[in-house]
Amino acid sequence: MSRPPRFYLLRPYVVIAAGILLIGLALDSVLLWVLPSQTQDNAQRYAQSFALVESVLLENGSSPDAIASRFADVQGAMEKALALPVLLFETMDLQGQEDFIEALSSGEIIPFTDSDSRSTLYKRIADTGQVLAIGPLPKEPISLHWLENLVIASYYVLVALLLLLWIRPFYRDLGALRSAASQFGREDFTTRVEVAQNSSILPVAQSFNRMAERIQYLVTAHRELTNAVAHELRTPLARFKFSLEMLSKSKQEERATNYLKEMRGDVQELEILIDEMLNYAKLSEENLQLHRSAIPLQAWLKGQLASYKGVSPRVSCERISGAQLGEVMFNADLMARAIHNIVRNCLRYAESEIRVCCGIEGERVSVSICDDGPGIPEQYHQSIFEPFARLDSSRDRNSGGYGLGLAIAKRILERHGGNISVKNGPHKGACFSLSWPYN
Repeated sequence: MSRPPRFYLLRPYVVIAAGILLIGLALDSVLLWVLPSQTQDNAQRYAQSFALVESVLLENGSSPDAIASRFADVQGAMEKALALPVLLFETMDLQGQEDFIEALSSGEIIPFTDSDSRSTLYKRIADTGQVLAIGPLPKEPISLHWLENLVIASYYVLVALLLLLWIRPFYRDLGALRSAASQFGREDFTTRVEVAQNSSILPVAQSFNRMAERIQYLVTAHRELTNAVAHELRTPLARFKFSLEMLSKSKQEERATNYLKEMRGDVQELEILIDEMLNYAKLSEENLQLHRSAIPLQAWLKGQLASYKGVSPRVSCERISGAQLGEVMFNADLMARAIHNIVRNCLRYAESEIRVCCGIEGERVSVSICDDGPGIPEQYHQSIFEPFARLDSSRDRNSGGYGLGLAIAKRILERHGGNISVKNGPHKGACFSLSWPYN
């Protein structure tokens, strides 16, 4: 199922948004994994030093005075051994830093970075109010600020790359669409837009191709119809011109009357031909609305064929063996025109009988009209439904018609969502098959 036109960019939008989100989350995870690990490494690195200093300070007892006295004795030795400053604070010395004091109450080593980016480690001595501090620690030989800048730059580069990967095929497909539109504007009506099935502009390309097919069909049909009309109109006009010229030269009243009669016949032929062409053109309109109604099929068909009663060859109406009958939805006026056009065509070639059979088979209505004439050569089974098509160009209008009857019948069936075809019967004659949806 194709996507609605207003949603055809939804998928690429979701892909781009999800891609940007994933890139941001991935790089953020890198920062959280790399940068905090350095601080955690310092706490772990000096955990044994804190344990050693704490055990030394608790040798003389855990009272504040004993710890302070012991710290004064060993501070120099500890700083020399650790090569770092070692300080002892009372909890009251950290007043105003309640959050920091609360963090120290857990007994963990807590890092603190001052305004000069120097890190000092703090730890509360167990069961006492003293806080032991080691630091400031020596700065890391390699600064991690470059990593933050690298991650930020990588974010923008990856987003730009993601947009490029999306825009490149999008731009390529738009270029194909633009090229096809340009060629189509130069009257190359065979031009079509070819894009991948996963293309973002696939609905646009499909709409363009449908439009191109329709325009190509209309232009081709217009050219063929124009050429055919010019050919068909030329003959009666030439006869009319000839009769008019002879009328001006004729001095015999009887001959002049004959010329006038022929001219009236030519005018009547032109009127009928123009009427047929207008009907054919009307059936080609896309906005033509069919007013359908439920009609009993066999009763209606018998009523249409009643006008051929007493005509030779005989026209009979039968039911297709095994098929059901009932009410069918169709436009009675248009379908009657299609039936009469085919029956009149069969009357020209049938020898003794024309059989019309009807029925409902499955979801479709079937009507067959067969004659016992010479039949139609197989190579003409498609072309006879084209406008102004005649099997024998030597026959005049009295025997061959105008060549629009079967073309009009075909258009009527197409308007009903059906089709019409012809084949030769098992013994002789042509058999026209009409079919359209039951509902």
